[in-house]
Amino acid sequence: MTLTDDKKSLGKLLIAHGRTFSATSMRQALTRQQLRCVEVSNEQEVIELTPSVLILDQQLLESITITTIKEWRSKQFLIVIAEQHLSVDADLYVPTGFNQRITLKHIESALLIHTQQSQQQELKQLLNDKSNSLTRLTEIGIALSAEKSLSALLNRILDEGRKLAVCDAASLFLIDNENKENRHLVLKLTQNASIRFDFEEKRFDLNDSSISGYVATHGHEVNINDVYDIQGKPYQFNPIFDHLTGYRCQSLLALPIFNYQQEIIGVLQFINHTKQAGVRLISHALTKENVIPFDKEICPLLRALASQSAIAIENRRLIESIHRLFEGFVQASVTAIEQRDPTTSGHSFRVADLSIALAKCLANSNLKQYQRLSKKDLRQLRYAALLHDFGKVGVKESVLTKAKKLTDHQLDIIKYRIRLTQQTLLRQRAEVELKLFTDIPDSNAHSTLKQQENIQQQIAQLEQFWLDIVEANEPSVLPESASKKLQQIHAYQAADDNGILSPLINVDELQALSIPKGSLTSTEMEEIRSHVTHTEAFLKQIPWTQELQDIPNIAGAHHEKIDGSGYPRGLTGQQIPLASQIMTVCDIYDALTASDRPYKNALPNDVAFKILLNEAEKGQLNRDLVTLFIDSKVYLTIKNKQYNNSSNGCGNFHHHVCDFDLLDNN
Repeated sequence: MTLTDDKKSLGKLLIAHGRTFSATSMRQALTRQQLRCVEVSNEQEVIELTPSVLILDQQLLESITITTIKEWRSKQFLIVIAEQHLSVDADLYVPTGFNQRITLKHIESALLIHTQQSQQQELKQLLNDKSNSLTRLTEIGIALSAEKSLSALLNRILDEGRKLAVCDAASLFLIDNENKENRHLVLKLTQNASIRFDFEEKRFDLNDSSISGYVATHGHEVNINDVYDIQGKPYQFNPIFDHLTGYRCQSLLALPIFNYQQEIIGVLQFINHTKQAGVRLISHALTKENVIPFDKEICPLLRALASQSAIAIENRRLIESIHRLFEGFVQASVTAIEQRDPTTSGHSFRVADLSIALAKCLANSNLKQYQRLSKKDLRQLRYAALLHDFGKVGVKESVLTKAKKLTDHQLDIIKYRIRLTQQTLLRQRAEVELKLFTDIPDSNAHSTLKQQENIQQQIAQLEQFWLDIVEANEPSVLPESASKKLQQIHAYQAADDNGILSPLINVDELQALSIPKGSLTSTEMEEIRSHVTHTEAFLKQIPWTQELQDIPNIAGAHHEKIDGSGYPRGLTGQQIPLASQIMTVCDIYDALTASDRPYKNALPNDVAFKILLNEAEKGQLNRDLVTLFIDSKVYLTIKNKQYNNSSNGCGNFHHHVCDFDLLDNN
């Protein structure tokens, strides 16, 4: 018989048989083929032997039920050969009495069938293991791609790596390339299932002296059976951790992490591969007993994990880099915007802080009628609050810097008219005085003196006009008496250089000087209010991601009022985004309580609260939000907090675009 030439495979095969088969010469023939033959007499002996082939005779069948044999065959427990006269389902049948030639051929066939079944079973198990590994790697890849935080991602990588490698500990190193001439290897994270210890990030010089440094430098895997028995290598194991903790590192596998450009970005290091998962290596004896070298079958899986880790780490780094870039852009933009408004530098940052604080209080309040703002909503609110005055860059500089009702140029022109008129009157007075000295006194002397007195009164009146104009030009509240004086000044006719009479102040100048409060005309006020439209238009030019796409609408609605009296669209109620309603309350509070402006005083909190509540009573602000803002003391968020004021000391007057809705309140 020539079953196979593989003696190792033959040694694994076992034939169980009854007493009848033992009496034949075939047993010796099979033994010469290095096949083991064992006589059995009952079911229990068969189960204990787990043979490859069972040869049934009448005597053996009497101690084993037909049902049991059927169950063994269905589970491919063994191949059954039976004599033809036996009423049992078998895989192969031989003549009664076991004809040697036929029986040996059937035994050979049975052994081949069993061997093939075993190989198929092993192959199936291998494929199943491979499939499970691929499935697990796929699940790991999906899980890694879903991690939002870099620290959580690194923890997940080590968790999954230790499970795949069935090891007790693992570490992850990343290369710091910030300084190209002096690169470092940074220990970002380490895990150990057996001991607890305080971890802190550490930096190492990137060279061949350490195992991780060698792997990171050369990109070679390192698989060590015992780290305390390294010979003939440029690297050595650093035992400091073991000495400090009493732990015992033994087997170690270190793999490089390559990015998509095949650049090494880090190292995964696995320590102490155990015979089975869950063993705690709390002593050197347990380590020696349970730790084995990392086998080659594990390496492909861990390489795949390293590759997935590289993609996830690079993606997370890229996302964080984009976040930092965007955050820097927003910070720079707000700083640039507030450069145009030195008197209120920090306003946008304060409004952002207040808005986020109020939104968080709303989430924790009993106001269940309001939808809870998600992390995405809070992020949109913050950026919208920071950028809500971005449109200020579209407001004319001449309007923003208009400190008083008239520009310096306009005031100079009026002053020139007055001084020119006064000079004309002085010349007339001189002519009258000359006439008094040269002419013979007559009856007209009294009239001439009267004329001289009238001229002097006009000169004095013009001087008073100038003082009244200077006073009216201030951006304070204009009293009714001043309005009458301005009408009188407008009615005064003065001659220009060509002798043409015209009002001392024209209609436009009269209108500007007659502004009841502040320094801007109605047209200029509309220019100021246009910053909201500019904000929304400018922000819509930015290709926002889906998570941030509502920012332009939120920022563009921060001057809308619940009753529809706001601008630019006159939205009402729920037409106004909740985030915008939150920002509006905070924006008004900061405008009321901010440091003194040239056109208004900073108000104490109690007065500011009354104004906010009054606005809510009139239906302009959300009453719930105003009450929550006050009761939850959201305003304390910015108390004693320093906000960068890069424009200090510039000395230029600037209007703030968010103050003008409040002029009637103080």
